[in-house]
Amino acid sequence: MLRFRNPGTQYSTQVQVIKQLYNSLGSQAYFTLEDMAIVIAQGKLLTAYGYAGDDALRLSNTDQESMNSALMNAKMYAEVFRMLGWVTPYGEKSYPLVFTYIGIHVALSKGDCSRLYEQCVLGINNPTELTDRMSYDEKVRFFKCALRSFIDLGGVMYKHELCLGPMSVNDENEIEYQAMIKKISELRGNYQNLKTAFSDLADSLGMKTTPVDNCTRLPIAFMKSCNFVESYTTRELYNKSLSCLKITQHGIDTYNAIREMKDLRLNEFKSYGKDIQMALIRLGIYSMLERSGYDMTEVETIIQADKEKCSTILEGKELLFSPYQTIKRDLIEEALGIEMGKGETSQNNITTFESTVNERESLSIAQTWTLNVSEEAAMELLTEAEDIEFINEVNRLKLAGNSSKEIVDMIFKNNATATQTTFYPLISTLFKIMGFNCSFSRPGDNGARWDAIIDDVSRSIPIEIKSPTEEQHISIKAIRQALENKIILLSRKTHITSPEVTTLAVGYYLPNDRAEVSRLISDFKETYGYKIGVIDLKSLLSIAVSILVDGKGFDKENLYVLEGLVNANI
Repeated sequence: MLRFRNPGTQYSTQVQVIKQLYNSLGSQAYFTLEDMAIVIAQGKLLTAYGYAGDDALRLSNTDQESMNSALMNAKMYAEVFRMLGWVTPYGEKSYPLVFTYIGIHVALSKGDCSRLYEQCVLGINNPTELTDRMSYDEKVRFFKCALRSFIDLGGVMYKHELCLGPMSVNDENEIEYQAMIKKISELRGNYQNLKTAFSDLADSLGMKTTPVDNCTRLPIAFMKSCNFVESYTTRELYNKSLSCLKITQHGIDTYNAIREMKDLRLNEFKSYGKDIQMALIRLGIYSMLERSGYDMTEVETIIQADKEKCSTILEGKELLFSPYQTIKRDLIEEALGIEMGKGETSQNNITTFESTVNERESLSIAQTWTLNVSEEAAMELLTEAEDIEFINEVNRLKLAGNSSKEIVDMIFKNNATATQTTFYPLISTLFKIMGFNCSFSRPGDNGARWDAIIDDVSRSIPIEIKSPTEEQHISIKAIRQALENKIILLSRKTHITSPEVTTLAVGYYLPNDRAEVSRLISDFKETYGYKIGVIDLKSLLSIAVSILVDGKGFDKENLYVLEGLVNANI
């Protein structure tokens, strides 16, 4: 039976962690579990004994590795990311690790990357060349097999049926697969028979039933994150109320699509000569990216040539093959013409494709504002005490030898727990530095509908602000309130504006669920005709500090027409 040994973690958490790891460790030739533990702990993505950050590291520090919660947490993520093909061993041993070409695409994604995440989940297969952590007897592409099993078993399965079924079958053997479906079908209707079969499975593995049950947590989390399945309580399977899983329409559609693909596994791949292998590697990776919405125009000629070279293998079908989840990295990098594991210089050889803009989710891709316009701070607007305090802080950090990026990072981190009392004035100051006449509402001022406003002679902009103590990531609620601000401003006419001018939502981090936020922004635009712009603190800091320190700014006209998410980090 396949043993997914890690606890179930959700898509958003996994993506957040890989982004933070790459931001901190991406310039290194390789990284260790200890490196990961430090980054994850300092990013407050884990706790130990009720503490986070450096305190969590200190309390976790013990000679006994299995008792080191920070190290074990890092190991859990490392194994999940290795399964997804985001990291891979640097050498012959399991550790240290390097980021993969696919992993870097996830780490650098500006918007929603759920489609690429789904491709990585579908790429999980066994056997592989990579590690003995998932080297079992079963020859199976688990999630393809699981979706098929759901469909053949009436759309609903109990978690123990996953262990008895798709986690314990060779899906390349149709006779064995059909026997598995028949066995589970015959168990249904009698819960005691299921318990006995599950207990017998645990005994055959030399395990207790609880750790076998725990092996379902990660695959279920993967399937729920991809919206392949949803929770479903029913008595129909075993005449007993059980919390089961039900396949979604998206799960059905996904299986119907991948069953028509050429499913390439390790043994077949190794049977081909090197020239064909290199073509299959490129096609595998480029196909994953293309199905995820990336624009592959730059490599279209290579793709067509490789398809012709592999025409007898593909037989006109799309390729289902994830190289980083199947084979060692050396051949992959040779095929792609890149070098990982070389430190900062390795990144120069990597092309990160921009996502296509041919669907409504396109707004989830953050716009990028180039900071190259020569600009000076609008000092005539900076008269309040909080304005002077901010400028003094930037000057102090600059005199201490810090770069613009370091100044931005320090001020950003220092405001991680800011309340409305300090956060609203900070946002107002940043807009002033950018040249906008911005004022904020004081706490308790019930007469002001918006948290701040850019007062313009003809294009005023209301601003909905969410401090990090209210919500770390800008939420859907903030988007709705930004729309309300626009409607009320046009109605009350307290400041002059026009329907074409944007309304803003500003917060500490950009939204977690960017696809959902983007759909809402698009729906509001379609229904009401109003643009909604979303900006995070680091982007505003990047612009303001760039103006103060480097004399660089941005095209102010961009703000008046902003729609969707923006990224202006240095």
